[in-house]
Amino acid sequence: MKSLRPLLAVALSLATAVAFYGFWQYRTLHPATDDAYLKAHIVEVASRVTAPAEFVHVVDNQYVHAGDPLFDLAPATFQARLERARAQLEVAAQDTGASGAQVQAASAALQERQITADHARLTLTRIQTLARRQLLPKQQLDDALATLAQAEAASSAARAELARARNALGETGVRNAQLRAAAAAVALAELALSYTHITTLADGWVTQLTLRKGTLVEAGAVQFALVEAGEWWVEANFRESDLTRLRSGLPAKVKIDMYPDLTLTGRVQSLSAGSGATFSLLPPENATGNWVKVTQRFPVRIALDALPGVTTPLRVGASVNVEIDTTTPP
Repeated sequence: MKSLRPLLAVALSLATAVAFYGFWQYRTLHPATDDAYLKAHIVEVASRVTAPAEFVHVVDNQYVHAGDPLFDLAPATFQARLERARAQLEVAAQDTGASGAQVQAASAALQERQITADHARLTLTRIQTLARRQLLPKQQLDDALATLAQAEAASSAARAELARARNALGETGVRNAQLRAAAAAVALAELALSYTHITTLADGWVTQLTLRKGTLVEAGAVQFALVEAGEWWVEANFRESDLTRLRSGLPAKVKIDMYPDLTLTGRVQSLSAGSGATFSLLPPENATGNWVKVTQRFPVRIALDALPGVTTPLRVGASVNVEIDTTTPP
């Protein structure tokens, strides 16, 4: 019996070594980490205009659907600006009409002056013929020359007035500059008025809501956040020694700490180009005398597969455990 004890010890040692080797080999081919967190798109909701909040339609942590109203701003100021812009458009249309009438009047005056000049030119031709035959006095010829000069000067003045009226009018119809400027002002006023009604563009949860009725909402100031429910992924921080076998498309198993019985599947989507410490607010300074080598961790993005059977709500920032199978080709 005593002779079997060394054999049992050796067998136990071999079994332990084989088990340890098997575990090490499994972990080499199936790298895992618990330094991983659930992620989703977080949209910061802000207003594009400044006005007091008139209605707040949601409460903190409420689930909303795309198109649901979030909050309304007091629209009175923007409605008044829209009415003013519409009135200015009408004035521009009236001014354009008046300028068009001036162009027509200047064109008619030019035609009248040209007719007078043509008549004076014909009269001068007749008088010159009679004057060469000495049938009319020279004074009458001088009067005809003066009349023609006056008619041509009046025609030139009417032509200049027509050019001025046309320049004042500009392009006609919808291409008129004044009309286009006034129409653009109306469009901007309508757009600003539409910004007083804020809706959500995606399904998700309202969070960090502090907005209350009557609060002056500044343009661009974040009022709360919306956690979108459409896309979820895991940001897993793997040791640099685990990256040797990692590739995009490798399958992964994900277990969430808050739901121990739930196992999700996904695939490696991308590997970060730098370690987490590289992009930190205060990156480490390794060029010092007390440098100590520390294994770095690199963020790996894992896209989760469709979640048709998941009835429990996922939450951003939840701790997860990730295991990647490097034996299965992507």
